[in-house]
Amino acid sequence: MTKRTRADSASSAVKAMFDAAKPLPEPPAHVVMTDAAIPYWNDVIRARARDEWTELDLVIGAQLANCMAVFAEQEAELRIEGTIIKNDRGTLVMNPRTTVLERLASREMALMRTLRMGGKVAGDPRDELGKRSIQRQSAKIREELEEDDLLAS
Repeated sequence: MTKRTRADSASSAVKAMFDAAKPLPEPPAHVVMTDAAIPYWNDVIRARARDEWTELDLVIGAQLANCMAVFAEQEAELRIEGTIIKNDRGTLVMNPRTTVLERLASREMALMRTLRMGGKVAGDPRDELGKRSIQRQSAKIREELEEDDLLAS
């Protein structure tokens, strides 16, 4: 059994810097992603350190991004239509999109639980949170370097 590297070690910090310099992973080729889902994909991928992602996690991450995009589309439609609408007989009823949104929210939460995102971190929280903190700091440094044209693409 190999010894794990501590999240707050110098070697972890160096690895996080190298990982942050790399472009984000692409969605798996066999998962269809809409253009609307790509920004959500980027957010989902940034939520964890690069070395936490397995191939299966990337598939679930793509499903989560798609779910989030559909949720946003349905929510926008609901805002236009309103939560109470008239049916064919002229009776005021709850907009069926409300139920769709509830189901999408449940699916989103289930996918997030599968990826161990949000809420309590599985494993040693200090280790996972440390990796994620270093990853975010490294990404911020990369963005600053790109803005100053100091990092070659």
